[in-house]
Amino acid sequence: MAKVGAIVVLYNPDFTVTRNALSSLVDQVDQVCVVDNSLSDHTEELSRFPSVEYKPLLKNIGIAAEQNIGIRYFIDLGYDFVLFSDQDSIAPGNVVDKLLENYQALKEAGIKVGAVGTRAINRQSGLLYVDKSNEIRVINKRALSNSSNVTECYSIKSSISLILCKAFNIVGGFDESLFIDGVDNEWCWRAWHKCGLRSFIVEDAKISHMLGEGDRCFFWKKVAIASPFRVYYQFRNYLWLCRREYVPRYWKKKNGMKFFVKLFYYPICVAPRAMYLRCIVHGVITGLNPAKSNWPIFLMLSKPSN
Repeated sequence: MAKVGAIVVLYNPDFTVTRNALSSLVDQVDQVCVVDNSLSDHTEELSRFPSVEYKPLLKNIGIAAEQNIGIRYFIDLGYDFVLFSDQDSIAPGNVVDKLLENYQALKEAGIKVGAVGTRAINRQSGLLYVDKSNEIRVINKRALSNSSNVTECYSIKSSISLILCKAFNIVGGFDESLFIDGVDNEWCWRAWHKCGLRSFIVEDAKISHMLGEGDRCFFWKKVAIASPFRVYYQFRNYLWLCRREYVPRYWKKKNGMKFFVKLFYYPICVAPRAMYLRCIVHGVITGLNPAKSNWPIFLMLSKPSN
């Protein structure tokens, strides 16, 4: 049996939701490692989960660095797979088995698999999160043994997704210079560009999730609202990622239009307006400057840990 370790990342969590998220995972994997970017220690709140390995950082080092700590932990223990989650994603009882089953079916079909993930359901509206521009093709379950319908995508969200530990020794870890936004997308694009490893969503592996701070209406469309802190990284990282040749053109074009709208929408329509404006301006200015060429963005997890 494959050994699966789950990494759950925290940042100032609401434990009424986080306890449910952890409870949904502990019986599905061999171990859970919680890496906490919060400024305060949550040992007491996590004491009801004695099997959980808790790593309080007491500072915010970014989600990419958090995940790399968890990856290193499970690689050092000899695990086969890492499952990524976060503090508010609720996983149904069979979701890990479905991801493993479909990973194996894709592999048996001769497909090089980078990541397999879930189809998220918007906790607020009950609707599926679907991005047709990110989808490449649907592989019908009749084409794979013991499988569901699987959608090949350019990239998938890390919650809740499964990646073979050995893939990180080849592709590298998550890009810590991005800090938070676009981290999971960038890894998938790099895995495809560097090694031909592809990303998939298992359509009947569904989870409850919420993007950003919730949804608001913008004309006829629902828009996921991010905090000012997050918006800074969205604008900065978009401009950084546009310089990378392996980032898909569709993503550059689509998000260019989206961020152009947000450039006006946030400062005019979303409070605190002045803070949103400052964060956007700061993000654009920083984004127009290239990331440091010597930044350790591609943590090679095959290197021995200190």
